[in-house]
Amino acid sequence: MRSIFKVILTTSIIFSGMQLAAQDKSKTLLQTEKMATELGLSEKQKVQLDKELKAAQANRKAKLEKIRALREEMRRDAYVERQAREQKLKEILTEEQWAKYESNKKARTKRLAFRKLKGQRGAASFRKGRGQFKKQGTQNGRFQRGRLMMRKKKELVEKKKEKSEEGGN
Repeated sequence: MRSIFKVILTTSIIFSGMQLAAQDKSKTLLQTEKMATELGLSEKQKVQLDKELKAAQANRKAKLEKIRALREEMRRDAYVERQAREQKLKEILTEEQWAKYESNKKARTKRLAFRKLKGQRGAASFRKGRGQFKKQGTQNGRFQRGRLMMRKKKELVEKKKEKSEEGGN
């Protein structure tokens, strides 16, 4: 049973890799054909354009790989620096202080994880130019918004009553 699963998994990985390679080739061809129909290119121009698009694509891939490698290196460097800083802090702090620091660090980690889960809503609540966060999503804020909506609704009902009393539409 496991060997069948391994064979199926391997073939699906190989097939998906082949599909990705074919997509890259067909992507430049599709782009070439689209530009050829839009601009009325000759066959010679199509060939030159296709070569240029493939070269640009290869250049982009090389740059992306370079950026990924740099990012990985920066992550490793940051990790080493963080470890060294924590080691120095451990030497400076007493046992009780270190325990308190660790518990605070866990709480910070939880808050950051929640912020990441919250996503763009947290960024949208950042006030422009002031550098302060609104208390969006708090119970108090929800009640205030609810009260505002009720007040507006009440005003609309009162206006309708006044119009009906006056004889208007």
